[in-house]
Amino acid sequence: MKKTIILAAIAAVLIGGGFYWYRSMSKSSYAPPATTGQNGSPAAGKTYPLSEVAKHATATDCWLAIGGKVYNVTPFIASGKHPGGAAILSGCGKDATVLFNTRPMGSGTPHSDKARSMLPNFFIGDLSGS
Repeated sequence: MKKTIILAAIAAVLIGGGFYWYRSMSKSSYAPPATTGQNGSPAAGKTYPLSEVAKHATATDCWLAIGGKVYNVTPFIASGKHPGGAAILSGCGKDATVLFNTRPMGSGTPHSDKARSMLPNFFIGDLSGS
């Protein structure tokens, strides 16, 4: 009887711990809020010329323009979770639309729907024409 209670307690701890781990792993720790831009201001309506994007061209400060939108992917790079490793760095500070759609350093195919669904997490504004 005592052994059964001890085993049940251990099982409860393991199941609870596994559930906690699963929940913590399923949440992205590297994605900033999708609805805010720099300094917590709304991202909607913000526009950046390519010359501003070009100022953010390092692994510790990386903006990408993709499809007319600007993304700050610095937290994603810092997380080390980019499946393509350092390949993302070749798009820092540039219009990376072609790079994103063709992955020339990888499979040569467009990024997955999963990758595309992550982009809004890094959106900071639209690319302006100037």
